[in-house]
Amino acid sequence: MHRFQPGGVLLTKYNLRTPRETCEMLSKISRVLRVPPFLALEEEGGTVNPLQRFFPPLPQPHIAAVKGLQRVERLGSLIGEAMALLGFNMNFAPRLDLANPNVKPSLQPQSFGPDPRTVARCGEAFVAGLLEHKVMACGMHFPGLSAADYFDSNSLPVVDKPMAELWREDLIPFRQLLPKLGLIKLSYAAYKAYDFDLPIPASLSANVIDGLLRVKLGYRGVVVADHFMALKEMGVAIPNDRPFIPDGGLDFNFEPFAKSVAAGCDMLMVGWGESLIGDVAEKLKVTFNGGTLSARRVSEAVKRIGRAKKGMRLPTGKFSKKTFDRLFREFEEFSNDCKTAEREDA
Repeated sequence: MHRFQPGGVLLTKYNLRTPRETCEMLSKISRVLRVPPFLALEEEGGTVNPLQRFFPPLPQPHIAAVKGLQRVERLGSLIGEAMALLGFNMNFAPRLDLANPNVKPSLQPQSFGPDPRTVARCGEAFVAGLLEHKVMACGMHFPGLSAADYFDSNSLPVVDKPMAELWREDLIPFRQLLPKLGLIKLSYAAYKAYDFDLPIPASLSANVIDGLLRVKLGYRGVVVADHFMALKEMGVAIPNDRPFIPDGGLDFNFEPFAKSVAAGCDMLMVGWGESLIGDVAEKLKVTFNGGTLSARRVSEAVKRIGRAKKGMRLPTGKFSKKTFDRLFREFEEFSNDCKTAEREDA
């Protein structure tokens, strides 16, 4: 933290010990960093549920969506209040991809559904629940993964939908929610509609980031690229369980990280050891000093990040056991209510 001064930190369930220790750790991280950081989780409910370390498990997003917008907003509100209690201020959610049972069936329960307008309304309700507790939302995965063709676990997924089809389907949730989203996380798939001759991941595509997201849709927020998927984009074979990779454990070039920023990304998610983080930081410096990465592009990114952080909640380090106990009961009641409603429908 002292050495690299990152703009934010994403914790996983493996970093969470006890509620009180998490609260204290986030407060310490905030004090160590000179610029107020994004303190994030990826919490959607269902199978993406790191808060389950402390609270009863939450239902899958599609179950909440079937029960109506009120339950979806309640899901977002419970997540937002729990994250705020622990000291988090940003959530890598909601998932705005449309459900498609023909593509990666295991991912479908994490979507709000196959209908773009339903996904848009549910996404808006979920974000409202988070914002009620001053937790920022990061919508993902732009411009949508519903039609991604996965050849195998370590190859680049490809979306071959035409532009018009993407516009009236996958892009509807993003078009509706962009004004409410301070951050957008890019898809790790390639889109033939925008990069036909040489399919490249959205996180490396100026046509997707600048042409579609910035110019056509007018998005002014922060664009984020996932470090894990960036490794896969480079052809590095990474198992799906994301194991910890020791310092020096991977041998590859770092060009795509700089290319991603040059294409319009404002923040990169990088992990797996101090050596890898250092190498990425050094590569960005080299490309900047060499003129490959322009000062204007870096300045734009810094300004957008600064705007997103205005008024951002910072952790106090104070933990309320009374609030935690109340939330624990409310998580349990909400989950049981969704299970009861699901059984009645069945």
